[in-house]
Parts: sequence; C-alpha cells; structure tokens
Amino acid sequence: MIYGDFRHAIVRPVRMKRPSGLTLVTVVLLVLLPALAVLQYRWVGQVSAAERDRMERNLGVAAFQFRETFDSEIGRALSLLQVGAATVRDGGSERYSDRYDAWLNTALHPRMVANVYLLDDVDNQLRLRRWNTESRVFESIAWPPLIEKWRPQLEQERTAYLSGQDRRGPVPIAEDALLVWPVRNLTGPRGQSDGNTPRQLQAARPPFGLTIAELDLDYIAKQMLPELAQRHFAQSAGDAYRVAVTSSDSPVRVIYRSSPDAPTDPANADAQESLYGPDPLRFLRGPRGGDNTQLNITVNVIQGQDGTQATGRPDVQVANSGRWRLLVQHQSGSLEAAVGEVRRRNLAISFGVLLLLSVSVAMLTLSSRRAERLAQQQMEFVAGVSHELRTPVAVIKSAAENLSQGVVGGVDRVKRYGSMIEGEARRLGEMVERVLQFAAFEAGHGGASRTALVPEEIIQEAIDSSMPMLAPDNVEVHRDVALDLPAVLGDASALRSAVQNLIANAVKYGGRDKWVGIRAEYVPGRRHGDVRITVSDHGEGISPTELPHIFEPFYRGADAVAQQIHGNGLGLSLVRRIVEAHGGKVTATSRPGTGSAFTISLPAASAKALSVGSEVQRAAQA
Repeated sequence: MIYGDFRHAIVRPVRMKRPSGLTLVTVVLLVLLPALAVLQYRWVGQVSAAERDRMERNLGVAAFQFRETFDSEIGRALSLLQVGAATVRDGGSERYSDRYDAWLNTALHPRMVANVYLLDDVDNQLRLRRWNTESRVFESIAWPPLIEKWRPQLEQERTAYLSGQDRRGPVPIAEDALLVWPVRNLTGPRGQSDGNTPRQLQAARPPFGLTIAELDLDYIAKQMLPELAQRHFAQSAGDAYRVAVTSSDSPVRVIYRSSPDAPTDPANADAQESLYGPDPLRFLRGPRGGDNTQLNITVNVIQGQDGTQATGRPDVQVANSGRWRLLVQHQSGSLEAAVGEVRRRNLAISFGVLLLLSVSVAMLTLSSRRAERLAQQQMEFVAGVSHELRTPVAVIKSAAENLSQGVVGGVDRVKRYGSMIEGEARRLGEMVERVLQFAAFEAGHGGASRTALVPEEIIQEAIDSSMPMLAPDNVEVHRDVALDLPAVLGDASALRSAVQNLIANAVKYGGRDKWVGIRAEYVPGRRHGDVRITVSDHGEGISPTELPHIFEPFYRGADAVAQQIHGNGLGLSLVRRIVEAHGGKVTATSRPGTGSAFTISLPAASAKALSVGSEVQRAAQA
C-alpha cells in the first residue's frame, strides 16, 4: 500500500470573502464622521455666539439694576429728608420728624446718611442748623469744614433766589459727600396733604432754604456698594465679575473695588453705568417730574426656553452723566475671553467625543477582523486536525489489515510495518496531547506545579523524546549547555513539551542542512537571574510581517501552508502559555534566509524556593 504520498497532504476548502454588515457600517461611520465634525464646529460657533449674547444681556441687566438700586436709594433719602417750607417758617420740627421716621422705616441703608442740615436766611445771614436725631430738632452749629468750603456758592444760591430765580433741581455742588436741594412746599411723607399748612401758604413761594444731606462715603464704599455688587454680579448666571466704582471726572480716584484686578479704565470694562446722577429722584418720579432731565426707558422682553419672560436691559438715556461710574469686567478679563474659553472647552468636548467615537469604530473594526481571522483559523484548525487525525489512523488501519491478512511477508517488511505503526501512533499521541494541553489552558487549568528541576535534564529529555523525529543520520544537533546551571521550579512534563515543540519546529523549518542548535546559559538579573534555553535553525526564517503573530493560536505562516507542512498552529501558542505559567517569557528572532531562534527565559529558583519545592515534592510522593 502506498501511504507516503497522502500522509502529508492537507485539503483546504476555498471560500469567497464577502464584505460583512459590520464592515459596511464601519465604512458609513467613517464617511459620516467628517461631516459630523463640520456640523459640530458650526454648532459650537452658534452656541458661542448665543452665549455671548446671553452674557452681554445679563450683564447689561445686572449693571442697570445696580444703578437703579443705588440711585433709587439716594433718591429716596433725598425725597423723604427734604425740609419743607413750614419747617423753615415756624420751625415745625414735629412735621420733619415724621418725614425722618418715614425714611428710617423704608431705607435699606439708613447709615448712608451721616447728617442732615438746614441752611436758611436769618437777618440777611446764612444760618446752618443740623438735625438732632435724639432731641428731634434742628440745632444751630458752627459750619463744618466740608460745607464751609462751599459757602461762596451757597451765598450765590441765596442771592439768585432773592432776585426771583427758582431752582427746581439740586444745587450743583461738586462734592460727593453732599446733596443740596432747595426747600419746597411739601406734602406728607406718603403723599398726604399737610393739614397744618393753609392752602394759600402751600401755594405761596416758599422762603429761601437748602436741605443738605451729608453722605457717609466710608459706609457706602465698605458696606453698601459691596452688598449691591454681591447681589447683582456675584456668580450671576454662573459667571463671576469684577466690579469697580470710580469718579467720573477722575477715573484714578477709586471709590470701590471688588478685587485688585477690577478695571478702572472704561475701555477695559465689559459694561458701565453712570451712578449718583445729578437728579437722584428720576427713578422715583419718572419722566413727569417737571425738571429738565430727559428719561427714556425702553424695555426688551426676552422669551426664555422654559417659557418665562426675562426683562432685557433697558435703554436708558439721561441728559447728564452721574458723579460716579460703575465698571464691570468678567473675571476672565473680558466677555470675549470668557466666550472664547467656553468655545474652546465645547470644541474640546465635542471633538473628544468624535475622537472617542473614531477610536471605538477603529477598535470595533480591528476586533471584528480579528474575530473573523480567529474564526477562520479555528475552521482551518478543525480541518487540519481532522486530516492530521485521519492520516495516522488510516495508515495504522491499513498496515494492521495487511499484517492481519498475511499480505506482508518477510521479517524485514514486518519490522518496517511495525516501525511505521509505532511512528504513526506516536505522532497521533503527540497530536492528541497537544490539543488536550491547549484545551486545558483555555479552561484555566494549565498552571504548572512547583517542583525543583535541573535544566540539563529537561533539555536531554526533550532531545530523547524527539529522537524518532530527529533521525540522527539526517539531522545534526549542536548542543551548547553551560555547566552548573541553577535549578528552576515548574512542571517537568510541561517544560519538556515546550522545548520539544521548539525542536520539532526547528526540524520542520530548518532547511536542507537539517541543523538544530540548542544552547542553555545563565543570565544574572535583578533578583536571582534567568535560565535561558535557545533553540535555533538554519532555515529560511520568518517574514517580519508574520513574526508578531507566530505565538497566536491557530496561526500558520504562508510558507508552511504553501509547502503543506503538517501542523495545526498550536505549538508555539502552547510554548508561550507554558513558559508564562512558569513566570518566564519566550521570544523569537529571525533573519530571512539565515534562520530563526526561539529563546525560553525561566526565572532561576532561590535556595528558599528550592527547599519549599522539595518539601512539596516529598509530600506528594508520600
């Protein structure tokens, strides 16, 4: 029977590859990702523009509300603290006391007014009196320096009044701490008529008099302005702002600063408003106040996303600017910088998501291709193992039938048939053992036992087990084993199988000279060093593109498939798993045309580990 021709033949089915659904989805995603990136860039730009508008609108509203609150508080003080004509005529302190109490009960910051003075004309001389909050009367006092320096202008006001000129607005005194207002015929503090004053006197021209309110600038700078800044600007809609209040005439004169970085130059401010205007009563009186100040307010109503309505920043036009200027700046330096930071953050997040999606698509593609390749290798493995199993079984069956039926005669032919049956049975047993080892490692039961082993004995046993395959007359084995190699801990059968696999590969792919080199040496290391066993050959070598994959299960090189070298792609994978189970590693080097070398590195055992391993071995034998 002819059996040598079909023993090494491997029949492999030819399959046409079709693009999978996952591949088509991947291509579609790769096409859509650039378009999605462009759309996201535009969306981020639109979101940034909307964010800038929102921040500008909110900041404008907050600045206007700050101005309105501050000027309304001053206007309320000036409105309720005015001295009426009846008080100037007959000293009606009781009437003024009611007005003063009404102001105390309604003022949010009553401490902002330090003193209230009444300046009138007695015997053609200016007389200054101060309101005593305890005795509830106006008491004559000496002129304080703060008012004394404005005495010439106050004299001019009296002269102008006596000549028939009536001032309807405040007296223009360029002093931040002073509010000066002419005496008028007043109604009650709540708009009720003053019943004690006859109608003809109310209609008559009031006597000359000026109400002077002295403001406590220290309290305003340290208490009132910080509270208003905290209320209107601190973390407004998630944004923090720096606030400063400076003099309109001299920006270097700072009244209040929320932080050292707060702006003093209007050019660096994101929003500004005039404070402490020439007519503090404009917010209380409205445009029908009868004075020359023009007030035009236009309110923009903005529909929010939640259905609520937010009042936009009023467009306020006042003929004259105030004494102070409110300057507001975003903590990033400007609204543009804040919007730019938000834009960059949104772009980073969006493109990070796109990058993650791209990486996911790439990983999904690689995983799918690897799964397809692994499935193909497993199918080839099944086909190869099936053939590898059938071949020795068929040969053994045929040879046994020939022997049993007496077809084979002669002692020499019977010996040859017996040797053939022995070789095929050994090959079949090695194949089954290899598949069982791989299955054990896949099931997680491939751990090595801890027994002290001598490297020289492992190498010699592997060579002895490979002798039928080596054929000493045809294969040259070159041994270079160092003396006194340290022992290693592990499973003798598993390590012998690993070395034997490397020797088998060297014989298969060793080329025409059939040369196999086995070298063992000790390499000192950080701990106890390594024992390295290298098996090399003089074959054609391994392609650089195939070298990273040779330890993968079921992988076989293109040359092995083309030359129909029997195998199933499990040998090197088993070698790597066995060595790694012993705490070592296996590496491969190859140069096309000169051969390949496989190196097993096993950690040398310490004296303590050897003693523990010996005790475990003795216990197992007992």
